[in-house]
Amino acid sequence: MTTFDSDTYRTELDRLCFSDEQKVRMAQRLKAAARSNKVLELHGTQPATGARSDERRGSSRTDRSQRVRRRSPHRIAATIGIAAVLALGGGTAYATGTLARAADSLAAVFGAGPAQTELIDQIGRPIGASCTSNGITITADAIIGMRNAYAVVYTIEKDDGTAFDELDMNQNGTYNLVLDGGGSINALTALRLGIDASGGTRYTFDADPTDNAIQLVEMMSFGGSGVSLVGETLHFNATEIGFTRVGKDGRNLPSQAIATGDWNMSFKIDYEDLSVDLPAGQTFTINGNSAVVEELAVSPLGATITYTVDATDEASGPTSLETDAEKRVGHGDFTVTFADGTTQELGSGYTSWQQDGKTVVQKTWFFDQIRDVDDITSITVGDLTVPVQ
Repeated sequence: MTTFDSDTYRTELDRLCFSDEQKVRMAQRLKAAARSNKVLELHGTQPATGARSDERRGSSRTDRSQRVRRRSPHRIAATIGIAAVLALGGGTAYATGTLARAADSLAAVFGAGPAQTELIDQIGRPIGASCTSNGITITADAIIGMRNAYAVVYTIEKDDGTAFDELDMNQNGTYNLVLDGGGSINALTALRLGIDASGGTRYTFDADPTDNAIQLVEMMSFGGSGVSLVGETLHFNATEIGFTRVGKDGRNLPSQAIATGDWNMSFKIDYEDLSVDLPAGQTFTINGNSAVVEELAVSPLGATITYTVDATDEASGPTSLETDAEKRVGHGDFTVTFADGTTQELGSGYTSWQQDGKTVVQKTWFFDQIRDVDDITSITVGDLTVPVQ
């Protein structure tokens, strides 16, 4: 677990310095925010109510330079985001390198176009917590999130400056690094929040091939009525860093350890939730069953839906897991259509529970890149399409 070191804190403060050009740019952005009557919220704690599921993401990232068009001011915050933390503090001291790494890490995952950068600055927060064991340091660079889901970007690097030569790039563009452990909230917090289930995914990439570090992205979502993750503590624990191997015949071999150790740290879940609620109560059909939408919301990062299916799952038969999964009442595609005509299949994964003889299903998925909500045209689940107005 990370601890507070007053000497290090003061040292990092002393290192903060800005050129005249940086000072001018910061002053201009602050004046612009004041003129537009926007409130500066460096550590916004807007409640994130309801929703859940598992997510699986691809690794493709596309930079788009579209103009940000804001909706009505249901969320009011200055757009100077991470840069404002550097200039004004906000209760926490960050070294210049920490903030630069946070911005770069989130841009590598969610897009680096001008509009995307502005949204990332508004939603994301730097972390800067780190832990070291057996000559390897893991740093939590930044966090970003939506109603009941978050994504954290970590950097893993050897203290001696050498590279992870053991790692290879997979066909999907990610690396074969594996981590025994990860980030999570503790059981008592989950019980207090009424969390019914959780799910997620993670992958690795190399943000800067010229250095010796590798980046790990961990995306998690939590399900339950009224779940708000902002302000809770995330605990990171890991005991082994290794890599997967594939035999000459193409079969997966047991993973091999690069290092074992005890990596532990804790930090706050902190981001600006820009989720927008869409109409609910519609009746639709999914996977052959009648269902009713209980809650539907979109954000620049993804979408979440909760619906009740008028059916329950029968006991699984002696068939394949894939076949059984396709027959379950919660199975069904979840699709988003964007203003440029493109679509993204958010997938059919979900979490569910039985209630009053029916099945409540929740799905939460991240988009493949951050987008302004105005660029989302509609959400489709089963035979229902809901326009985003």
